Amino acid sequence: MALSVLVLAAAVFWSLAIVVLGAYHVTRSRTHRTADAVKALLKPRNTEYQTEIRSRVYPHGHFALTPESAILDPTKHDSFVEDARELIASVSPQRCAGWQRLVECAEKCTEIFLPSQEVNFAAFIQSVTFCIIFTAFYDVDPGTLSPDDVASVTSALNSTSHKTPVHPGELDARECVCRWAQVGEERASQALETILPAYESMWYLAAVTLAYANGNQHMHNAFLDFGENPTQKQFRSFKVKNTRPSVEAIVNEVLRLHPPIQRITRNLRHPLWKRPFYPAQEIADIGTVHRSGVYGTRLETFDAMRFHPQHEHPADIQLLAFGLGRLSCVAEDWAPMATALIIAKVMDRVDDVGFILAGPGKVIDARMDKNMRIDWDGWVVRKKEKGRFL
Repeated sequence: MALSVLVLAAAVFWSLAIVVLGAYHVTRSRTHRTADAVKALLKPRNTEYQTEIRSRVYPHGHFALTPESAILDPTKHDSFVEDARELIASVSPQRCAGWQRLVECAEKCTEIFLPSQEVNFAAFIQSVTFCIIFTAFYDVDPGTLSPDDVASVTSALNSTSHKTPVHPGELDARECVCRWAQVGEERASQALETILPAYESMWYLAAVTLAYANGNQHMHNAFLDFGENPTQKQFRSFKVKNTRPSVEAIVNEVLRLHPPIQRITRNLRHPLWKRPFYPAQEIADIGTVHRSGVYGTRLETFDAMRFHPQHEHPADIQLLAFGLGRLSCVAEDWAPMATALIIAKVMDRVDDVGFILAGPGKVIDARMDKNMRIDWDGWVVRKKEKGRFL
């Protein structure tokens, strides 16, 4: 009798221990804050490609990207990436006609969303960015898109969760894409899955860069020069006998200080016996690595010249803003230059003559986005009235 009680007690004890350890494993995470550790996590050795895809925790949690999305499904991932690369290649600088289409879309879309009086800066950049990406990718005339419809779609895309109800005044994003691109609902869903990651990263990069350049004549001139001659050579050319940064260096410094995605997470599955000793989730802290010594000195200061190859303390590793390894962003080579084009075209029109960019009385600080995204309250694009000083 006593023996059976002991056996039962032991069984209960070990059952409870397994449950507790399993729960501990599920809730446990580890954050990597050094360049080497982050690179090892994002570019793992001896890991199957499908296992890597399954480990991905996508940061965009809205209706346009769900757990069933192709980018998270190992059986659909490769075809999704291939389609996305074809779209990006169609409007890349290597395709003269396609790149010119992007330039024209950038000019037209910027013009469409300029306000009659005043508009919230973030909403303006979001609408302009989405309109440019969509019309260039799918060869749609920007003039056929209603500004109100585009604003409704970007508002829907900005929802923090696909479970969040869309405001009654917002149009269904898929319905709009179906109508604009003249495709079916399934194709519209694929289009949103492709556009969303580019849109979220690019509008934020454009907004922060414009805020930094606001009132900085050297940065302003660099982007205007690029807007007039949007070539890779102009994008990479340092100014004033190599004493002023290139457009590429400026964009890189914004990406260093304000990466659109601060953290990249991987979910890991370990054998049962390993679970008490290994976390279920590994986190790459991109924001912290970007402010570490591998990127030179004066890390809390905006200094785009750190990307000049002859700088005294140059950045000696690539930026991690678009990830690393096989799951890095497919647009990582295209997005910086395409975003620079958007910035240049906006600067050309929001030029302190016809329109101005007005902030809430504070300057963007390199330290203000260390652990959070910038609050755009109070930032507006305003039409400048004749005879009125703003």
